Amino acid sequence: MQSTLHKLPIGGLKLSSELVQIRLLPNSGFSVNEMFRCLADHKINVTMVSLDATDGELTGIGCIFAEDRKLAEDALKPLATAIDMISPVCAMTIFPHQARLLLIGKILSALGKDELPVYGMASSHSALTITTDYRRLDDAVSAVCRIVSLPENHAPFRPEFRIRQF
Repeated sequence: MQSTLHKLPIGGLKLSSELVQIRLLPNSGFSVNEMFRCLADHKINVTMVSLDATDGELTGIGCIFAEDRKLAEDALKPLATAIDMISPVCAMTIFPHQARLLLIGKILSALGKDELPVYGMASSHSALTITTDYRRLDDAVSAVCRIVSLPENHAPFRPEFRIRQF
């Protein structure tokens, strides 16, 4: 087992509940704004967003709660050929990463070593969020915990409740 002296310190690890990831395919002829507008018009909460601007085109992913999948499929029918849905996924947030490329690289390497999928990634200065297979969440946490040290008395935490606004 790797000693904590060689692990990279982080402030915490937060795990989402079961989600569905929706991705707007590149060169689809639709805009990411259209995708998110369809979801908003049907009052579907998007819990995570990651945008990608490549060759002047804006695409991206969004995650919704698993129980909203059917509603989202109906809402996104006009874009059906332009999107794909992956489920079940989980959003794993590592904070603060403080823009440390070494940490990001080691986390991606650890997930790859354990053959864990990375479906999406979003980053701010303080947090790195990765979406992966919800069924292998415990494996993903183990892979990340091999290379990071959490504060004393901290365990990766999962949501205990959710508030839904209408």
